[in-house]
This record gives sequence, C-alpha cells and structure tokens, in this order.
Amino acid sequence: MARTFRSLRRQNLSAQVVREIGLSIMRKEFQPGDALLSEPELSQQLNVSRPVLREALKVLAEKGLIESRPRTGTRVRPRTDWNLLDPEVLTWQYEVGPDPAFLEAVCEVRLMFEPMTARLAASRATAEEIETIERACGRLEELVEEAEPYIEADLAFHSAICAAAHNELLQRIVATLAAPLRASRLVTARLPGANRRTMPLHRRVAEAIRQGQELAAEEAMRQLIVLTTEDVHRALGYSGTGPNLSLSTCPGQGKAPATAREGGE
Repeated sequence: MARTFRSLRRQNLSAQVVREIGLSIMRKEFQPGDALLSEPELSQQLNVSRPVLREALKVLAEKGLIESRPRTGTRVRPRTDWNLLDPEVLTWQYEVGPDPAFLEAVCEVRLMFEPMTARLAASRATAEEIETIERACGRLEELVEEAEPYIEADLAFHSAICAAAHNELLQRIVATLAAPLRASRLVTARLPGANRRTMPLHRRVAEAIRQGQELAAEEAMRQLIVLTTEDVHRALGYSGTGPNLSLSTCPGQGKAPATAREGGE
C-alpha cells in the first residue's frame, strides 16, 4: 500500500520533501526495494512542483536512500547503501527513536577512537585546554542528577578532549557523530544512577590528561566508553552479538597509573 504524504506549503519545499520522505524511510514505512509513487502522484500528494520534487529526490539519491531508474521508477535502497555518516541521515535516525543495532555501532566506533583521543590529549593539551577539560568535568559533577543539562555537559567534556588532541580529522568525526552521540546519552539518562556511576571515570580521564599520563588517560577513557556501552545495553534490554566489553575484561584494569608523559613507551 502506498504511503500517503501530507501536503507541504511552507518555504524551503525541497528540503521539506527530503525530510518527509527520509523520515518515512527511517521509520521503515518503506522496505528495501519498495517503489515510491510516480512523480505526478508524489507532486500532487505533497503539493509541490515536479522540479521541486526532482531536486528532493536527487538529494535523497545522493544520501543513498533511493535510486531512480527509467523502467522501474524510484525505489528505496537497502540500509547497507545509506550514507550513515550524512548529518541529515544521522539526525533522522535520532528523531525516529533509538535503534539498538545502530547505538551498538556508535558505541563500537567510540571505543575505537575516543581512548586514543584521550591519549593524544594527554600529550598535546595546552594549559588552557586542560583548564577547559577540568572545568567541563566540574560541570558534570554539578549536574550529575539532572538529565538534559548533564548530557550537554558531557558532550562539552568529550568535545574539549577532542579539541585538545589537535587532530582535525578526529574533530570532524566527533562533529559528524553529534546526533547519535546525543541519542546514546538520552538512552542512558533513563537509568537511575547511571550518570553518577560514570563520574569517577570522567574524573580519572581529566586527571590523567592534566598530569600528561597518556596510557592512564587512554585506559580511563576506554573503561568509560565500556561502562557507557553497558548502560546502553541495560537501558534498551539489548542482547547484541558484539564483543564482550565488560569492565573486567579491560586491558590494564587495576594497573598503576602510567608515569607522566611516558607516551606508552
């Protein structure tokens, strides 16, 4: 059965068409291979001109969500073809609600790059950047019992560490992942005591960076991401097929902190 779209009458019609169809795909109102209505039918349903509709369909095709062919029309592409790092695609996934598999992927990506980001920050942070990180950590402690303000403070804390790593590609990655990172925090905010449970590790990360302890900063951040991943799983009741990331399996758990500026040598 064809999905019925609401009529669009405001400005920026092409962007609205993109969002309307994009969200419908995210909500799984279309399955891979499903055909959209013809251009005349969609134009009439959305109350937009065909040039506006074509522009919107072109944008959706560039994001990997749809493809148009002369004889088969416009069809939805499988999720594996989507540009999952596209800012709008990320935002739409955030809007339609948490997807356990997607949040699991976000946690895995964080585990891949954030510990090394903390390690780089420990060796590269300026005095001003260290002060910013510690101030952000202090803000976290002040807001630990509040949901939305804590999320903003947590994002600021990790952003400050990323800036102190002085790697422009990492900064772009963090900026691109802003929406799913916020989504994962919204999920864990449902858990009573979850924020307070992570505070000691936040403090350990900040302290290790302040002292220039690269290995200690890396390990503390790794444990923090693992703990966050466990909280995401608990909040969603999710039983994934990924690796066992319990804190007890973390390399270096229980070891003495690395010496200042040791650089892992």
